[in-house]
Amino acid sequence: MPIWATRGYASSAEHDQGIVQRWNEKATDRTVAFLLGDSVFGYGGEEKLRHLFATLRFKTAYVLAGNHHAGWKQVFESCEGNTLDLGDGKSVVFVPNYLETYVNGQPIVLSHYPLASWNGQGKGAWMVHSHCHGSLYNSDLGKLLYRAKIIDVGVERCPAPLSFGELRHFFSKESVSFDHHNPTTQTPFRALAGTH
Repeated sequence: MPIWATRGYASSAEHDQGIVQRWNEKATDRTVAFLLGDSVFGYGGEEKLRHLFATLRFKTAYVLAGNHHAGWKQVFESCEGNTLDLGDGKSVVFVPNYLETYVNGQPIVLSHYPLASWNGQGKGAWMVHSHCHGSLYNSDLGKLLYRAKIIDVGVERCPAPLSFGELRHFFSKESVSFDHHNPTTQTPFRALAGTH
């Protein structure tokens, strides 16, 4: 069964339009976004990816390749450095499948793939991933893993992008940490701490 059908759409075109519509209902031209991979599938990937970037609303989008990365390499290789300037102050920053950042002082680890242990976990860093299509939640591993500060933001679990406020609300629940580091000695993202 095609992925668009499992998501309740009648066609691939309807699926793509629905995803873009949900994104654009929440994003603005000032949005700083993180797209965690698998943006485009199949032939014509470069053209599809460029069209997607032109269609989505954002100021800056940090884009991970994922494991279905049609067009990603071609678009990446055509830009200067790792940034694609789309004009009108809109840009795409290509990053590997793992990124550590701070948003409003909150350390966040973003990865296409879920991690059981991540930098800063013992001090409250969040782990945000995609890849699993929501299937990991009901597994024995998932029942343990998702007690920590980790979330699958793939379309099956999150049909629309989540804002920082929505993530903060989600992560306000009590959680466990599987990390062995002592919270008083671990400093997440030490190298980045002075730059943000």
